[in-house]
Amino acid sequence: MKSSDLIRWSGLAAVIAAALFIVIQLITLTILLFGQEPLLLLVRAVILPLGGALLVLGMTGLYARQAEATHVLGLVGFLLALIGTVLALSGNAWANLGAYLGWALFGVASWEARVYPPSAAILLIFGAATSAPFSTLVVGAPSVFVYMSVGAHILFNVAIAWLGFALFSGRSVPAEQTRNEE
Repeated sequence: MKSSDLIRWSGLAAVIAAALFIVIQLITLTILLFGQEPLLLLVRAVILPLGGALLVLGMTGLYARQAEATHVLGLVGFLLALIGTVLALSGNAWANLGAYLGWALFGVASWEARVYPPSAAILLIFGAATSAPFSTLVVGAPSVFVYMSVGAHILFNVAIAWLGFALFSGRSVPAEQTRNEE
């Protein structure tokens, strides 16, 4: 299998990861509205590591596709998002802030590189910027903030799914075209 095919398939991993994290947010919303159901908590506990592993694969492909066009900003964003995501999945709450900062920088780099749809990059920036404050402040917050947090996280994951779909479907700009424009 060619490396370009692996990169393309990582787009599907990003789409699936984003869908799983949206399901997690909907489970969280259901738990808030109807109480803690053991089955929902079990499903959430199973989906979280699977979604995390797929997200790491997906973000690696998303970065690899545009690495040459994003330069240092893209690399810094990718590394912050990658390390922050891995640490956040292991339970480090403050790592979420680093992950969302990385994703926002990755979105800025993606927007500048124009490898992915610019609207998806802008949605990623907005989703990361709105999810970041909720990642550490929601514990013990009034319920309206929890609902806003769920919405922000869903928006963030829709952006990841959009970028992943663009990568998987081949709707990102060909690398040769981005190099020729520089």
